[in-house]
Amino acid sequence: MSIPLNERISRGDTFALHHRYDEADIADFANRSGDRNPVHHDAAFGRRSRFGKRIAGAEQTISLMLGMAATWLAERGTAIGLGCSFRFTAAVREGDELELRWRVTDTWYKDSLRGVLVLFEGTATNQDGLVAVRGNLEMLLQE
Repeated sequence: MSIPLNERISRGDTFALHHRYDEADIADFANRSGDRNPVHHDAAFGRRSRFGKRIAGAEQTISLMLGMAATWLAERGTAIGLGCSFRFTAAVREGDELELRWRVTDTWYKDSLRGVLVLFEGTATNQDGLVAVRGNLEMLLQE
């Protein structure tokens, strides 16, 4: 790219994705990730649970959030994940549609890594405005 590395992103940049969690999506992700918790697979079990219906595994929303951040940053150069943390504040129920959103909170060039460190804050918010997940992510952007 002809644009200097440190000018490809800015503090305050945001990006979002909408994802609807349906029965097949929840069960498929749980199967692929090896999560055998019946609240992800069994509709009757989900109805009897405190959630009232099947719920998505936390790792499903994390994976979607991390994937979208990696894709967004990779459009600007080589993207490398360095670390993350997530806090779960509400269940993601079957039928929910979430807005997954990241905001760049800081960037700086780090000589020893030959790239720009990028800090993100993220949320996953359902159709009722309830935040289900909050996250922080640190990535490296290189040529």
